[in-house]
Amino acid sequence: MSARAARLPGGRTAGIAHHESLVEAPVSEQQRAMWFLERTGRPGTYNIGSTVRIRGELDVPALRRALAEVVDRHRILRSVLTETESEGDVRQRVRRLDEIELFDENWDGRAEAPFDLGTGPLVRARIDRQGPDDHLFSLCFHHAVYDGGSAPVFWRELWRAYRGERLDEPAVQYADYAIWQQRRLAGGVLDQQAQWWADTLKGCPVLTTLPADRPRPAHPTGAGHELRLRMPEPVRRGVDALAETEGASFYMVVLAALQAFVSRVAGQDDVVIGSPLSGRVRPELREVIGCFVNTVATRADLSDDPSFRTHLSRTRDQVLDLFDHLELPFDRVVETVNPPRSPSWSPLFQMLYVHQGDITERDTPPELHVTEVDERTDSAKFDWLVTTWQDADGMVLSIEYATELFDDGTVRRLADEFLGMLAAAVADPEAALGDHPLTASAGLVGSATAAPGAADAPGAAELAAEKPVTPTERYLAGLWQQLLDVPRVRRNDDFFLLGGHSFLGIRLLNRVRLQYGVDLPAAALFEARTLYRLGRVIDRALTAPAAPELLPMAEGTGPAFFLVHPVGGGVGCYAALARHLGCPVYALEAVGLGTVEEMAEAYLAAVESTALPPLALGGWSMGGVVAFEMARRLELRTGRALPVLMIDSHVPEPDTEPPTEADLVSWFAADWGAAVGTDLGPSLTTREQLWQRARERGLLEPPADAGLVERLLDRFETNLHALRDFTVTGPYPGRVCLIRADDEPGDRDDHGWGAVTTRPVRTIALRGDHYGVMRGPELAPTLARLLQEAIDHG
Repeated sequence: MSARAARLPGGRTAGIAHHESLVEAPVSEQQRAMWFLERTGRPGTYNIGSTVRIRGELDVPALRRALAEVVDRHRILRSVLTETESEGDVRQRVRRLDEIELFDENWDGRAEAPFDLGTGPLVRARIDRQGPDDHLFSLCFHHAVYDGGSAPVFWRELWRAYRGERLDEPAVQYADYAIWQQRRLAGGVLDQQAQWWADTLKGCPVLTTLPADRPRPAHPTGAGHELRLRMPEPVRRGVDALAETEGASFYMVVLAALQAFVSRVAGQDDVVIGSPLSGRVRPELREVIGCFVNTVATRADLSDDPSFRTHLSRTRDQVLDLFDHLELPFDRVVETVNPPRSPSWSPLFQMLYVHQGDITERDTPPELHVTEVDERTDSAKFDWLVTTWQDADGMVLSIEYATELFDDGTVRRLADEFLGMLAAAVADPEAALGDHPLTASAGLVGSATAAPGAADAPGAAELAAEKPVTPTERYLAGLWQQLLDVPRVRRNDDFFLLGGHSFLGIRLLNRVRLQYGVDLPAAALFEARTLYRLGRVIDRALTAPAAPELLPMAEGTGPAFFLVHPVGGGVGCYAALARHLGCPVYALEAVGLGTVEEMAEAYLAAVESTALPPLALGGWSMGGVVAFEMARRLELRTGRALPVLMIDSHVPEPDTEPPTEADLVSWFAADWGAAVGTDLGPSLTTREQLWQRARERGLLEPPADAGLVERLLDRFETNLHALRDFTVTGPYPGRVCLIRADDEPGDRDDHGWGAVTTRPVRTIALRGDHYGVMRGPELAPTLARLLQEAIDHG
């Protein structure tokens, strides 16, 4: 390996110059990526934490001084990342850091505690005394200033400073490397390597992962667990022996085995697995602390069912080629390849393999015994993150996995299968990979490749192209033209397909913040990639929910009947009905509140603000659910239990899968069409199709109503999610009456309300389906009779 690795590109350029007294500098590409990932992901995800137990006569003041000295020596550990206001770019700036800030008393030692990249410090420490000769020493760095290759340098210098040894001034600081890197990339390396990556990853699969227990969520939370196993010693020795025979490394053998394992279990010949490789390509960088890691995509073609020896040879050659093309940052690789993207998965790969080597080399003082504390994570950056490292007791295999996809038992079983296949491969590397026995298969667990929108990801280009319509869309179109250098932008143009990338996206969102005062997260651009979607996100952020108003539907004297909107959000469905009820009727229209609980509280406040006392609460469909929650809360506060009159309302049932965009459009089209007595027709899956169909049916008059579909569908989506996320609680002691649509098949008579009430639910069946019952002639007299009963029993 060493002979070929010697032709790394860094060896062909001039040395890295040292810049004295440098306070501000450009960021490296690795730092830029970390800054972006921090903006788009869960805060704290890219922290590197470590806790060691120190037994012996520890000199705590000396350890504190030693840490302060190491931090002072390496300016990167005193640096912060600051965003430039005008262009959305980021730079690194050195600041002063005293020992009090370094040992933050408010830090509880958890690695997940977020850093503020703009203010710092980006390193924190804590020493906890467990006994006279027993201490816990906790450290945490943000990945933007530290990586796995920094650890040996850090610990070696820390213990030397602890012993009082003199440390020479570093010949090179991390900012020197960042300046050198930016100049090198500007010299043409970027374009050359971009072409190599485009060729290497052309046509690669969108998803590479193991079969999971559950479908992929549309918006992963990052929740995870970690499983740690010991690699059996005979297997470790076999890996080392095969690596030596084949001129490979431990890392290459395990990577090749993992590629083969995923291929076999997932039934996928084309496999892409990510792997972080060190960018310390020059000797000047070996003693520099900082982030030099660049994540690469390793691709394997196993369609010919090769032997493990043949596959390992290909993997070795590819890894060495990767070192030759390591300077193109991963985010720019993604921009170059431009795979289908979604917030559901990470681009190019969903599994990562890391080999950390031997973590026991720390040059610890002989009077101290220092051991790593086993700390497990509760987060997952990928579907699977497989890590190996050597400690004092042998080789550790760690699997950090997404619990939204995998059960603990599944991961343990797959891990055992992997170790079994690894053992078989190194024991008989001449056997074809398909001959190694496996009990895990795609049939044992659910499909992991199905993801919301995965099949539809390339279909954005098929949408009908429309000119920008709203003022926000027109502003964005001009901004996209400027940033992307394109002659025109249409409503369904995709920012990334037009040539946009992560950091142009940051500049775009920065301009939006300056123009509108709306601070959108960077992830918003990945979810709302088209012009009209991003315009909707901005317009929605600009329109805060208004205070709900009581809309008078019918006049009268005495107590009033209050009706709550259905899922569509409007109250026009109650207009004709209200005139026949014989009492004052008021309706509550949706104002953009995001939960049923918020609606219930706000609508109750509106009801209580009127001079008319409430006779009853009610509503059709979702309106009945909200009315029930209003009545429940009012009874808890005042002891008064109002009657609740529902029209075909169901107790919401838990729904684990959020609706897709196509679902929303299709459901809304059915709801809107039924409400206005017009069939909008089948096969509506996009807003543009819906807009066009509504125009054809005479429901819209362009251009004045151009944004109406978006506003109505936004309201429908907000209410639908609120209903999906709501759990009805009881018991409610008041009278509940359900008017049920008799033509709806398979429904329980009481639609589930009997489980949350203390008295029997009165159920009245009327002819019609869910929509027809609202138009039926029996509804008005039935409701009038129920309201009169409420007066009589009042």
